[in-house]
Amino acid sequence: MARPCAGFTLLELLLVLAIIGIGSAVVTLSLRDSPQTRLQMEAERLIAVLEASRADARASNTAMHWHADDKGFELQTLPASGAALRAMAWQYKGTQATPTDVLISAEPIQARTTVTLRHGSGASLKIGTDGAAAFKVLP
Repeated sequence: MARPCAGFTLLELLLVLAIIGIGSAVVTLSLRDSPQTRLQMEAERLIAVLEASRADARASNTAMHWHADDKGFELQTLPASGAALRAMAWQYKGTQATPTDVLISAEPIQARTTVTLRHGSGASLKIGTDGAAAFKVLP
């Protein structure tokens, strides 16, 4: 009497692996960040840096200068003396900021400031402060 075969054939195993591979590729592609999401994350990072700089400027009673270019941004105490206090690259290549220079005063009330972040894909986002409140993403 012949014994029935138990187990899977090679073809069945390859088919299951192909289905798993296609499924994981679809999930990976769907989880990619959109340019607007990337810009939102970059804005939140910049807000944290600017708020920390405001606190540093008030604590040290020294004004600071924030400067941005295509590569990133840097903070320097005023009057400028040597290397930048903080220098950071943009997290997402192609990010640009307008205006490229912001003065962070040592005073508790700052000047009204708005910075527009743009990405090469055309997405844009504004962050700003009215001078008294913290920086935030503007509608």
